Amino acid sequence: MELADVEEPTLRSAHDVKVRIAMTGICGTDHKIIEGKLSVAETGTVLGHEGVGTVVEVGDSVTHLQVGDRVIINPTQSCGSCRNCRLGAYCYCFKFDDHQVGFTLAGTFAEYYVGSGQYLYPIPAGMSWQVASLIEPLGCSLNSVLKSNLQPHESVLVIGSGAIGLLCQSITRRLSRLTVATEPNAFRRQFAAGVAHYALHPNELTPEAVADLTGGKKFDVVIDAVGNQLGAALEAVAKGGRVVPMGYDDTYRVELEPTRLIDDGLSIVAAVPLHDAIGPALDFAADLPELGELVTTEADMDNFRDAFEATMGVDLTTGQKVEVKAVKAVIRS
Repeated sequence: MELADVEEPTLRSAHDVKVRIAMTGICGTDHKIIEGKLSVAETGTVLGHEGVGTVVEVGDSVTHLQVGDRVIINPTQSCGSCRNCRLGAYCYCFKFDDHQVGFTLAGTFAEYYVGSGQYLYPIPAGMSWQVASLIEPLGCSLNSVLKSNLQPHESVLVIGSGAIGLLCQSITRRLSRLTVATEPNAFRRQFAAGVAHYALHPNELTPEAVADLTGGKKFDVVIDAVGNQLGAALEAVAKGGRVVPMGYDDTYRVELEPTRLIDDGLSIVAAVPLHDAIGPALDFAADLPELGELVTTEADMDNFRDAFEATMGVDLTTGQKVEVKAVKAVIRS
């Protein structure tokens, strides 16, 4: 990964909008791309998909936006013409991988972004850039939690307390009776203690501790917010429960016991992609005053390595491990 000069993008159609990027959040998938654990990204593509900014130019056919509007960019786009798109299931587009900002389409770790106006959402008055940059990952988290059919009387375990884990914890704490978080990193675990009901080191989540927390059983819903903890999630879920994989890691494999899934009535609910994650997230954000606190690190583009290293825990030059000292980092353009 490197900082490079590229040609400034221009409008390609009357439906396009040009945005001056204010900032872009660093996502766990950006980490996985750098680590070689997410193969969909094409070499040479500008990364970044949690971008927000100000409209500087609009195509002749764009009527819902004007120059000066602050917007959130929805990176989950589609071809619009395949069978699933025609049925409205845009997030399951047959050519899904070809239409993802920051993976196969030029992303928002840049000064400017150009794309179809249909994927841009106005930022409400009074919402900070920092909170706006969290709306897209909030939408993904909200979609997954809602698809798990979480009930008010149920208990939830969220494995991992990075940004996605903390967003899930914020949501489930409001929708269920008990949210427990695990996180090996002390900085993030302390942060999670202010979001979840309980925040533990993974080694503290013994069978005895689980029984004590849940009232004698395992967790009704377990969310893997890391991407390589599905095995641990299946061990922690109660009969009739649901496991929700949220993180991405192409290199991770896990063995499943189909008979246990059948006998215990378990469900694996995989539901991260959503064509319109932004709208529902904007509505839900009003109930999450702590959102802005999740952005703990900001860096200019010239210092992008500092922000990545703070969230990844890896020196990008040497490959050596360093201390994780951020929850959510953003790159200012």
